[in-house]
Amino acid sequence: MVSKRILIELSILSMIVLTLFEIVLLTSNSPSIFRLVYMTVPMLTVPIVLAVVWKRSFATVIMAIGVLCILGSMILLPYMLSIGSIEEDRFYVISLRSFLLGIAMVVISMIMVYRPELLYVKNRPRDDGEGEDSIKVWDGKSSDGRGGGRMVNGTLLIPLRKLLNDREIMLLSVYRYIVVIIDGKTYLVSPDDYVPIGSVVVRRDGMFMGVRKAL
Repeated sequence: MVSKRILIELSILSMIVLTLFEIVLLTSNSPSIFRLVYMTVPMLTVPIVLAVVWKRSFATVIMAIGVLCILGSMILLPYMLSIGSIEEDRFYVISLRSFLLGIAMVVISMIMVYRPELLYVKNRPRDDGEGEDSIKVWDGKSSDGRGGGRMVNGTLLIPLRKLLNDREIMLLSVYRYIVVIIDGKTYLVSPDDYVPIGSVVVRRDGMFMGVRKAL
């Protein structure tokens, strides 16, 4: 199987070649150039698709839209120009905008797959000592292993939501865990879980810290 690094390198190379083709399309009306683009561009998008589609996440949707924008700017619009369905001046503007939008969406989708931390908000725990892997997940169970109760170590459990304000509750749907201090220890708590009374939600700049759901 082709490694992810190779896919990234091939994708970057493909985007560079696609950019060169787009420049040629915008500066030449040669039918031979159009034919070359028609045959080559679809193949150049293959590494881009493979580099993202394996993740099977929302990034795949963004990538697909981006690829369609690129194909539209380099195949559909030149065809429309050749049959007179679009004016030459409009072709240049629409093609360039569509291509840049497509490239931008492809780049964003690849960031979502390979460097998602670049898109996280500042209140996400850092990976160096505060990340998801270094903090235990709160399971909401009592110390004797019996789940489903509303007591833990003799302490009443309350919904985590009761410790949040209205603004924070509205943002819960995009979070997988919230960072909470329980009995002096830091835990990752599911937004729908229960925590003991006296638990403290960890906040930074007036907003709870948490781990966002995978995109």
